[in-house]
Amino acid sequence: MDPCELTLVLANLIVGTTCAVPLAAFMRKTSGSPRKPLFWVLAMLGVYLAESVALLFGMGIPVFTVGLAFVWGIVFGRWMLKRMDTRSALKTSVLLSLYSSLPSASFILVPIMLAMAGRNVLSAAQGQEFGIPAAFPLGLNTILGFYAACAGGALLLKTLITTGEVRLLFRYGKNP
Repeated sequence: MDPCELTLVLANLIVGTTCAVPLAAFMRKTSGSPRKPLFWVLAMLGVYLAESVALLFGMGIPVFTVGLAFVWGIVFGRWMLKRMDTRSALKTSVLLSLYSSLPSASFILVPIMLAMAGRNVLSAAQGQEFGIPAAFPLGLNTILGFYAACAGGALLLKTLITTGEVRLLFRYGKNP
C-alpha cells in the first residue's frame, strides 16, 4: 500500500468513527429511540462503509455514492416519517447526508499528498499526465480542481437529493 492509499484509509477510519458517535447520539435523541447507543454507532459506521465501497466501485469518482443518496433519502425518510417532526427530520437528513459525503470529501487528500510529493497540482499539464482529460474547463483540468469539483459536487448533490427526498416524504407521504 502506497502512502497516499494508506493516508486515505487512515483518514476515513478516523473521520468515520469520530463523526459517527455524535451523529448516532443526535439520531437517538431526536427519534426518541430506546435502542442502545452502540446500535446507532454501528448503523452510522455501516452507512460509512457502504459509502466507501460505493466510492471504490466508482474508482474514486462519486457516481455511485450520489446514487446512494437516493437510497438514504428513502430509507431514512421513511424511518423518520414515523418518529420525528419535519424540522428535526430535515436537520437529521442534512447531517446524515454530510456524514455520508465524507468518504468522497476525503479524496481531497490526494492532491495534498501529490503536492507533498513534489507534483504541481495546479498545472493542467500535470493534470493530463495524471489522467485528467484536457477537455475539462480550465481549473477543473488540474489535479486540485478535479478532486475539489468531485468532492464539492458530491457533497452538494447528496445533500440536495437526500434532504429533498425527506422533505417530499414529509410533505406527501404522511399516509403511506
